Amino acid sequence: MFVKTHKDSLTPVITHLINLSFEGNVFPTAWKKAIVAPIFKSGDNYEVSNYRPISILPVFSKVAEKIVLEQLTSHLNTIEAGLHCMQFGFRVNYSTETATLHLIEQIKSKVDKGGFVGTIFLDLRKAFDTVNHTVLLSKLSTFQFSSEALAWVSSYLSNREQCVKIKWGKSCDLHYTMGVPQGSVLGPLLFSLYINDLPQQCEGIQVQMYADDTVIFTYAKTAESAAEKLKAATEKITQWLEQSCLSLNISKTKGFFFSKTNVKPPDVDICINGEKIEIVNEFNYLGIILDSNLSFKKHIKKMVRNIKHNMANFRQIRQCLSFDVAKALMYATFFAHMSYCLTCWGKAGDTVIKPLKSLNKQALKILDKKNPTIFILVGS
Repeated sequence: MFVKTHKDSLTPVITHLINLSFEGNVFPTAWKKAIVAPIFKSGDNYEVSNYRPISILPVFSKVAEKIVLEQLTSHLNTIEAGLHCMQFGFRVNYSTETATLHLIEQIKSKVDKGGFVGTIFLDLRKAFDTVNHTVLLSKLSTFQFSSEALAWVSSYLSNREQCVKIKWGKSCDLHYTMGVPQGSVLGPLLFSLYINDLPQQCEGIQVQMYADDTVIFTYAKTAESAAEKLKAATEKITQWLEQSCLSLNISKTKGFFFSKTNVKPPDVDICINGEKIEIVNEFNYLGIILDSNLSFKKHIKKMVRNIKHNMANFRQIRQCLSFDVAKALMYATFFAHMSYCLTCWGKAGDTVIKPLKSLNKQALKILDKKNPTIFILVGS
């Protein structure tokens, strides 16, 4: 609030500081300190690894980072060997929807021929937090960055401090020497460049990335043949991960086999570093639940359950809200669910889509205060 109120007075000062930072290839030490807020992901809430550490950084740090991000992005767009075309994360005109839609279209085009598409959803262990700065700077040099730009990035990454804040408690400051800050402006791009050469390790199979969410897949007439291709690929990937100071979380890495018919997961074994990965018949990829024949039944069923619950709560307070407020709330609690990745699941069968169409009509009636006695069933 202070910055916005006094922006006219602060702009010349901040501009001067940022220019000095670029001229000297040094990132201000005061802008390197982060307050880390642990955000729960899923699983056991007593397990530290199930929390995502989000860094709350100084405002002026983000201003400088945005300027650098624009310059780096512009540079990458002008060189031939820029970001890999299969990296969908944190790029203009790319999104979770384009990533999911591309994966679905690739799988459908293969399974329509018959046979199987073998898939492994890779889960990198603490990916952003384990980036090796020396390896990162070495990889950045392959993108034709100037020595001055590399020196600035090196300063940006080095000598950073953080503390953890939970409600009213706060830890002591900790100096750390690896990783890119989660919650920063530059972090996602730096990580994308860090793993940009991963697809080169996977000849004969396809790779798709959304930041650290990586999936590899291949087509074969039998599940066993697809599994053999995936095994060969994972051997090369594990070597690359070791060289890049990264590692897989085997318990969260899942195998998946898509086919035209609704069949049980094939009885095949895929091992990584001697550990067997679980073969599943559904997987939540970027918020969309995929099943083996891409019917989206489970995804839509979950969506219907969530929307029914939200609508039941919304109906109880509708009479207290103006139309504009009710409309905004309805979009946030109902239509936002329906519109997310609609191009991916919107062509599901009529019987699968029918419950959503019914809920849509009910929502509009509640919004317009029509049929106030309508009963919204909560649950599945």
